[in-house]
Amino acid sequence: MVGGADAMLEAYRFGVPEGPHREPWTAEYHREAVRVYNESLPSSYQRDVAKLFRDSLTAMAGCSIPADLAADWAIVTAYMREAATSIEDWLVSGESASGRPGPAGAPELTPHNPRVVHWDVLAGLTTQAGTRRMKNACVAVKQYFDAEVPPSLEASERRMLERLISGAAIADVASEMGYSERSMYRELSKLWKKLGVSGRVAGLRKAIAEGLLD
Repeated sequence: MVGGADAMLEAYRFGVPEGPHREPWTAEYHREAVRVYNESLPSSYQRDVAKLFRDSLTAMAGCSIPADLAADWAIVTAYMREAATSIEDWLVSGESASGRPGPAGAPELTPHNPRVVHWDVLAGLTTQAGTRRMKNACVAVKQYFDAEVPPSLEASERRMLERLISGAAIADVASEMGYSERSMYRELSKLWKKLGVSGRVAGLRKAIAEGLLD
């Protein structure tokens, strides 16, 4: 989606006029965009795109997101939902009318029959501001998914960190948890590696900064 938005923004730079649909994540935009997809891509590819969007929507439905990502999240999910719906409706209408997938019966991709999406035509259906807003939303959501997921701590690891943060000596923590002091150092070494830090100070700082004990 980011690549597609970039291609559309490039089309505006080369003089493609803006179109009537202010936002490219609406049903109105996709009812026209689907005709461009059908001229560009074989029906099997369109069906795969619709399935990919549906699967992505299902996965995203179970996510808990920060409040400042809500607007971007809504744009991305709306785009995928409307694109999938438009493609599915288009393919069904073609099958019922002609008995074959896709109203235009778009040919399959082959090495000798390459197909490309006409991003310039898609750009002509919407506005530059709307396209840029969609790109920014896609980038924000992608960064959210690409962000490092905080490590999940075992109960014993949480206990170690809590006691060390409280100022307890390693020997005392070892005694409380039933370890020898040498074994305690070995367990802590594993914990620092899990947290991606080099030692105790960095490990405790990371645990506090990232709320690993909340």
